[in-house]
Amino acid sequence: MNYRAVVYYIGTILKVVACFLIVPFITSLCFREWDALLPFVYTALIFLGAGFAFAPFAPKKKKFGSKEGLVIVGLSWIVVSMIGAFPYFFSGVANYFDGLFETISGFTTTGATILEDIEIAPKGGLMWRSLTHWLGGMGILVFLLAVIPSSDGSTFQLMKFESPGPAVGKLVSKVRRSAAISYFIYLALTVIQIVFLLCGGVNLFESVTLTFSTAGTGGFAVLNSSAQSYSVYVKIVLIVFMLVFSINFNVYYLLVIGKFALALKNEEFLGYLLFVVLSIAAVTACVFNTFATFGEALLQASFAVASISSTTGFTITDMAQWSEGARAILALVAIVGTCAGSTGGGLKFSRVIVLIRTAGVSLMDMVRPNGVHIVKLDKKPFGRNETESVAGYFLLYCLVAGISVLLLCLFGNDMETSFFTMVTMFNNVGPCLSNGIGALGATASYATFNWMSKIVMMFDMLIGRLEIFPILLLFAPQSWSRRF
Repeated sequence: MNYRAVVYYIGTILKVVACFLIVPFITSLCFREWDALLPFVYTALIFLGAGFAFAPFAPKKKKFGSKEGLVIVGLSWIVVSMIGAFPYFFSGVANYFDGLFETISGFTTTGATILEDIEIAPKGGLMWRSLTHWLGGMGILVFLLAVIPSSDGSTFQLMKFESPGPAVGKLVSKVRRSAAISYFIYLALTVIQIVFLLCGGVNLFESVTLTFSTAGTGGFAVLNSSAQSYSVYVKIVLIVFMLVFSINFNVYYLLVIGKFALALKNEEFLGYLLFVVLSIAAVTACVFNTFATFGEALLQASFAVASISSTTGFTITDMAQWSEGARAILALVAIVGTCAGSTGGGLKFSRVIVLIRTAGVSLMDMVRPNGVHIVKLDKKPFGRNETESVAGYFLLYCLVAGISVLLLCLFGNDMETSFFTMVTMFNNVGPCLSNGIGALGATASYATFNWMSKIVMMFDMLIGRLEIFPILLLFAPQSWSRRF
């Protein structure tokens, strides 16, 4: 274990995150929220103080392997969340524990909140909430790789363990350039959505915060009604961009460099779009009698599917009133989630494809034991190690989900509340799917849950965003030994 490399990179990311606190600070200045300024100053000083305190530990050799990569990713997300909770605590918006819940929910792009009245919160604090979504969506460490030069290839370990999906490929040969391209596309799409919202009559503050939450597929809103009070035009813009940010960014890179045919042949991309369309059709059929017109039913179903499949979590209606069939479909949509290499959560559509094809190959092996049957993705053989990795991840996914539901039940929640809470937290969806049930109530706030349940939820949010291994392996003694 290269301990000095671990400390160095965590310290560097703390200094980088400190710089982003200028955004909510300026927001508070613009709205003349003088009392809200100091919490951001204090938090920035804590970030910088911790970051510079780690500076003397800079290693002579910054090269490291998978073990260090896992520890850096897991620890950095925990430390950043712990310090990022201070603006809520210093401003009196929440106690430190609830502020930590809010911050983890923000950085993991879950969007679950403990705030019961969002609109009375300071605008700077609301900007910080949405900004944590934007930073966590593409990945805090991926941003670090985009701006910090590195002469070795070990930094790819950070991108590999922080980026969602069964396999992460560099867009180009250099890690730093690959990370920079990803963030350039991310920033460009962010700006485009802000412009579209401004054209729809949304003010600048709400356009920026809505976009940050959409880009990170997080779902923090600045209104108690989430997205319900916006116009049909704005809702359609949100539908489009929620789906845009749930697609693998490799597809956008191929489009940018002019390889349209290759981009449109991506099996995960095409399969995901088909899955979304079929889900919208199924949910529309289930809720058709709930609304006055077919157009309204289609809009509601499209928004719900886009919000949940992208794991964003915006809502425009109380889905607790929908039929059990519609809610069951939406629960499945939440579990499947988005494409690999996107900003969304869930199991990932590419994993679903691999799991289905692995099951098909197993059946063919039984029917034709002498035949050669290979799992393929995009017409390329999916290696045995990769296939076993996907299967192993799925087993761990089911195990963590089952234990989470059990613990939530033991901590005083009913079965329905426990199940939907696990689905929304573990898949980083937010409260929209479970709105109105059990302890959550109609406010869509998790403030009423006891502290033990909140610990389970925070763990689920972190382990879901980082896809189990970086957090789980922090508890393995082998991760900290000098030998692996």
